[in-house]
Amino acid sequence: MLLTVMTSLLYVLAINAAVRSFGNGYPGVLAVGHLKQKTQALGLWVRHMAVHPFSREHPDPLPILKAAAKRHRVPSDLVIAIARAESALKPHRISAAGAMGLMQLMPGTAADLKVKDPFDTEENIDGGVRYVRFLWKRYRGDRRRIAAAYNFGPGHVPRRGALRLPGETRHYVNKVVGKKRATR
Repeated sequence: MLLTVMTSLLYVLAINAAVRSFGNGYPGVLAVGHLKQKTQALGLWVRHMAVHPFSREHPDPLPILKAAAKRHRVPSDLVIAIARAESALKPHRISAAGAMGLMQLMPGTAADLKVKDPFDTEENIDGGVRYVRFLWKRYRGDRRRIAAAYNFGPGHVPRRGALRLPGETRHYVNKVVGKKRATR
């Protein structure tokens, strides 16, 4: 029993240390939440680095973000604001929840969007912007709801009516679209 506990503790420490070291994320060293997603993200990062061992240098993401926004018919300023809020434009970022790359795609979302290498700048941006396009249509261009759904998930953000968001998501929405009005 003690061996199982110690093994589990070492696993948690190793995963969180790897996310901090390689993915520039900030999970707590003993954070047990999202272990599956963080493990998946690290596996995809290792695969990316095996195929692209010198990919620490990346193209400027701003022209790629603008081109993807134009291609998918969404405002480039919204896409750029989301990318800045998500990753500070760092393509190898892994979040404490296991979100990956510049647009911080969760492993399941990346798979749904058919993004094979979420650490490839262009592929990650294209997938993230396609997701923004989906949200743009769903929320009819309501930037506050789009930002909230990108952060909190569309299942938690109603198409109409009051926005009841947790503090972290309210902060995120204000960071992306500004403080036009308070949300509860």
